[in-house]
Order: sequence, then structure tokens, then C-alpha cells
Amino acid sequence: MVLLAFGLFSCHKSAGPAQTRRDVSITTADGVSMAATLYPAGPGAPGLVLVHALGSTRLAWDHFALKAQQAGYSVLAFDIRGHGQSTSQNRSQITYRNFTTEDWLGALNDIDAARTFLINSGADPTNTAIVGASIGANLALNYAVKTPGVPAIVMISPGLDYKGVTTRAKLVELGERPVLLMTSTGDSYSAASCSTLKQVAPGHCELREYAGTAHGTDLLDAAPAAIEQIFVWLKPIIGPQTKNEQKTGTGSLSSAV
Repeated sequence: MVLLAFGLFSCHKSAGPAQTRRDVSITTADGVSMAATLYPAGPGAPGLVLVHALGSTRLAWDHFALKAQQAGYSVLAFDIRGHGQSTSQNRSQITYRNFTTEDWLGALNDIDAARTFLINSGADPTNTAIVGASIGANLALNYAVKTPGVPAIVMISPGLDYKGVTTRAKLVELGERPVLLMTSTGDSYSAASCSTLKQVAPGHCELREYAGTAHGTDLLDAAPAAIEQIFVWLKPIIGPQTKNEQKTGTGSLSSAV
């Protein structure tokens, strides 16, 4: 059971429609008190759950999340257990610094709680994708394998093995669901991992490579075009649809890619 608690609204002006974000608290099925930030885009909007890298926090996603919200996605970014403000589990303090592989895989409960919260907040349950960075990408894939309702995942700087969270066999298990891989060519381990993952993927798998050595969400800062490319890739899979597309029945093709 996922327990929900709301924080305060914080409004931010932009060139487009008024954007809002609010901090929320979510309790996972195994008792982690998880801090998150919700960026709502209205009832029925496609959703994105954002999973950060080792040692990072949800704040690393803020620029991307606001851009995604402006593009029509409802977004939830959260602090993975042991990170940021998510350091309490059943009243005991936890830190990622002493995590085992089993502890890291426990973070799949975090993704599940985040996805449930986002859907309960109005995101389209059939069009809510997962976007992960570094070990967050590996966790996103592992979660999607266990959750058939996830229509697509975006993996930024994944590795074949981060802290025992592996991807090669899991990508095969994912089957035909679409995957976007993103890496910097100078990020040698991730670049090699992406090449391998691209080769073994049984379904629609696109690989985007960028110059430099930026890793994880830093890649989105180093290559600003990458953000828009994520939205372009997601649109025919989960939307959002324009009013004209809704009238004509074109646009989101989550089962056709």
C-alpha cells in the first residue's frame, strides 16, 4: 500500500503556460519515507517517472522536468532510498553508501510507489513511461521488466552492471517494448554498454550518442538538444496528442512501436 502526503505548492512563471511543482511525501510498500516532486500537466496527460543517478537527488531532474511539463507531460521526480530526503525506512536511517545489491533492487519499490502516485494524481496509466539516469536507468529497466504496464523507457548513461543491477538479460526480457538509449561517446563504460544493449535488444531500440564525457543528467546539460529529442521519441509512443490528433485518432501509438 502506498501512503501519500502533500506538500506546499510552488509556482514558477515561464514563457508558456503557468507551471507548478509541489513537494510530496510517499511511503513505499517496504516502509521507506520517500521525498518527491510532482510537476502536474492536467488530468489524462502522459506521465514520466524520473529516476536519478547514484549519489544524486531528484533536484538533478528539475530543468528536464519543467521542460517535460511544458511539453505536456505530468512528471514525478523522487529521491531514491538512501539519497536526499529519502533516508528513513521503518524509522531507521538508511544511506546508499552501504547498500548491497539487494538494497539497490529494493529501489524498485520506490519506482513503483512513484508511478502509482503519479497515476493517482491524474497521469494516464497506459501512457506513463520511466526515464532513468546511470544506475537509475538500470533500475528503470529492471522495474519495467516486472511491470508490463510500462509502455517505454528512456535510459540515459546505462551500464551493463552498476552495483549488481544488471541490464543485458533484462533488456532481452523486456521484449518488444521500445527503449531509447542515450550516452556520451567519451563515457567509455556507458558507451560500450549501450552498444551491447542495442545489439541484444529484441524490440524497437534506438541509440543516441553525443560528443563529450557527460554522464547521467549532466548529459542533458551538455547536449541541450537531447531533451527535445527525448520528447520527439516519446510522442508517437505515449503522446501527448494535439487536439487535432485526438479528433483524427492519430498520435500516441504505444502499442504500435
